Amino acid sequence: MEHIKGIKGIWEKQPETFPVFLEENPGFFPKIDAAQKKENEELIEDVSRKMKKRAKQRPEDEKEREQWERELEQELKEVLGREKILCLSEWMDEGLLAAFERETKKFISRIREFDETLEPEQIWQAMRNYFIYAMIVEMQGEEQNADDPILAYSLLYPYTDNYIDDAGISGDEKARYNRMIGQKLKGEKAEPNNPLEEKTCQLLDMILGFYEGEAKKKVAYTLLQLLEAQSCSIGQMKQEVEEERVLEISIWKGGTSVLADYLFATEDWKKEEEEFYCKFGFMLQLVDDLQDMEEDGKSGSHTLMTNGAEKNQLEEQVNRLLWFIWHEIGAFVPRNPGLKGFVLKNCIGISMLSAAISGSSGGGSLPRKYLRALEPYLPVSLEFIKGMKIQKKRERYAEFQVKRGQICKEGE
Repeated sequence: MEHIKGIKGIWEKQPETFPVFLEENPGFFPKIDAAQKKENEELIEDVSRKMKKRAKQRPEDEKEREQWERELEQELKEVLGREKILCLSEWMDEGLLAAFERETKKFISRIREFDETLEPEQIWQAMRNYFIYAMIVEMQGEEQNADDPILAYSLLYPYTDNYIDDAGISGDEKARYNRMIGQKLKGEKAEPNNPLEEKTCQLLDMILGFYEGEAKKKVAYTLLQLLEAQSCSIGQMKQEVEEERVLEISIWKGGTSVLADYLFATEDWKKEEEEFYCKFGFMLQLVDDLQDMEEDGKSGSHTLMTNGAEKNQLEEQVNRLLWFIWHEIGAFVPRNPGLKGFVLKNCIGISMLSAAISGSSGGGSLPRKYLRALEPYLPVSLEFIKGMKIQKKRERYAEFQVKRGQICKEGE
């Protein structure tokens, strides 16, 4: 990717010191008092409890399921109207919220039409990418539209991730799967061997069939770059991967993934915008790396964050990420600046929250003093975060025991 060297240079120049811009901009980053934190915590617990209950009540009958979905939608609207974490209602007017609602419903409907067997977690995985695309669309001053390219690209995430993460599939099969994707993107003949590979080919056809000429070549080249970056990222499992190479792969993989979203969001492509969205993708990659630190550490996968934790430099890496977001999103001038503040504020907020969640675990912990310095800007308390992590571990253990029981029963 042509932007790697430039982004790498910018990253390396970022301060490793505490982000004092938080305190210097109290209007933009107000400290959240104990009462508001408590309100946020109660909302999170209430929504989590209701969503779990709703998920168990999902009807099989189509008409009953439609009613269930309408009730769920109404509950979510009520939550968005009163939540003080993302503050969507403060940043988006009724027209913009309606556009998000309309296209998100269309997106989910089209996902189910394409593959009704997808689990809710897989649909959410696709939706996460759609929301990134939607933010880019708004900053570009375009109209949201869940067309074939973004639908197919977002769906590629759960399909390809499930395949690559499946321990029951051999390395040779995974390599052949990646070669098949590469053949499709190069316009060569590809032979899918199973239903998942057939679905993958359909999705690639949906993307490439939308474009012609040079635009098609550019989209295909970008997706080929992402495929290669993802293949290289698997190499981060190896101990001998150098820190500099980990950085380059993170920029390459994260940058290319969001560059594709930008290409789907508008047809009026600009070099300076492409460069920014590559930086934006790198930021989001590092936030993901923060969130996945514990799992990556256990699997032996090397990221900038796991490396930082191993060297007792996680605090410096988090600070560098926060400064990078502040400087680069702050300097960007989108065609439609309405949501720039929302994107900047929430990228900083999610990064700090991710650091507090992942950095408070054993092994790669952040100093308690540092977490306390971040806490005034977090929507919830550190004690609540600790409690949620304990609860999550209990739920995972309970799920494991249930699955273990089912396997033992089947083996009798």
